[in-house]
Amino acid sequence: MKFRRWGALLLAGIIGCVSLSGCGDNGENKSGGDDENALKFGGITVTLADPWGNDLTPGKDEETDKLIDKIEAIEEKYDIVFEWKQVDSGTYWNNMATVIMSGQPFGDIMYSFPWMITDWIKAEAVRDAGAIAESVGIDFRDGTWNETVLEEHTYGDVIYGFSKEEESVSNSLLYNKRLFREAGLTDPNELVASGGKWDFATMEEYARQLTKRDAATGRTMQWGLSSSDPYWLMTNFILSNGGGLVDYSVNPPTVAMDSAKSLEGLEFFNRMLNTDQTIYFCPAGGPWETTPNAFANGTVGMYHAAEWLIEYIRDMMNENGTGSDYGLTYFPMGPQAEDYIDQSLGGSAYFIPTSISEEKAQAALLVYSELMDPSDDGYTKEQRVTNRAEALFADEASCRVYEDLMLNRKIKTNGASRLLLREPLMEIAAEFTESAGTPQSLIAQYKSYMQNNINDSGYVKAVERQQGTQESSKG
Repeated sequence: MKFRRWGALLLAGIIGCVSLSGCGDNGENKSGGDDENALKFGGITVTLADPWGNDLTPGKDEETDKLIDKIEAIEEKYDIVFEWKQVDSGTYWNNMATVIMSGQPFGDIMYSFPWMITDWIKAEAVRDAGAIAESVGIDFRDGTWNETVLEEHTYGDVIYGFSKEEESVSNSLLYNKRLFREAGLTDPNELVASGGKWDFATMEEYARQLTKRDAATGRTMQWGLSSSDPYWLMTNFILSNGGGLVDYSVNPPTVAMDSAKSLEGLEFFNRMLNTDQTIYFCPAGGPWETTPNAFANGTVGMYHAAEWLIEYIRDMMNENGTGSDYGLTYFPMGPQAEDYIDQSLGGSAYFIPTSISEEKAQAALLVYSELMDPSDDGYTKEQRVTNRAEALFADEASCRVYEDLMLNRKIKTNGASRLLLREPLMEIAAEFTESAGTPQSLIAQYKSYMQNNINDSGYVKAVERQQGTQESSKG
């Protein structure tokens, strides 16, 4: 449920910033160029397919009319017909590779989550987008494409997924300013600004002071820290201590969660969760709204949140009268870390299926590049980030944290999705919530399982295919 909402919000964000524009390349390198020199595709239909679709009814609202105008300009420029198609979500996610390999893909451009596309890549259903980009003069490294998405979806030397959606916060911290004042805690952003320590130990102590229990019943009435997902929080303790989930220096990559840095981060997580008992997670089977509602209603002091949840909490707090009494700060650094980071799963991407023609693939990438380009709104990237920060946060310090994360490449993918580690990591996090073992014992228990998943992943198979091709060419 929450991922569907996230995808819908992502698409809404893309659609909200489109207007009429063309790109500026000339036709000599086969790029779109201006209208006069643009490639022409003889009236072929280019379809963008996803589980949400897009209501392009004229007159629905100003943004829709802008999008319709832009689509019409792109259709004329490249001599194509554009279609935005909604596909049943079950069919879409469950049958993607089969449908593509049958020669009848849902669309020429499609949407993927990073933990879904890896199986489709393994099935050789996803086209090398880098080669298509080169053939039409598109540079994925020109600063207009999402770098985290490119990093996550580059397997060896091949780029399989791309996006023009701009970065977003995934794993930083909201904090309730009222609860901090009542507990006499120094604002984390003031600590950072003054050169003080905003580290794991400080967060752990803050969580203890923010957690309140009923003296008679022992029931916890207020929690120090919460998150929408135990897995996300668990892995953030690893990455924010300078550790890693996997070692990519070899192929296949190897599990790195038993390194000293990783285990040290997990010790903090386990202690806060099971010894201090200051972390609150939604009970199994509960609605996704449980933990963000708890923060918005003032029963959680710090909340580990993705950007769409920050937006949800902002709206909730405006509705319940607490307004802007929250801030954004960095997830703190562990003892071995050198800088603040924001952990990402790698970002969702668009891709082109292998079973369409070269001509359609070129048209699809050119159409996507212009249709989803956020720079068409007339703002610079820096201005868009600032505008977004100011829409989410009322105080300047929170805005500066947001801008720092977005503009200074502090978004770090954890590298787990493409190695089929998402499910094992969820299981490990669930074990921690049941106090089922120590960090050392749980990682030792799951290490073989995780390594088998890595070995069987689409990432490893794709890199092996590339290495085999390279060896054949040498022979």
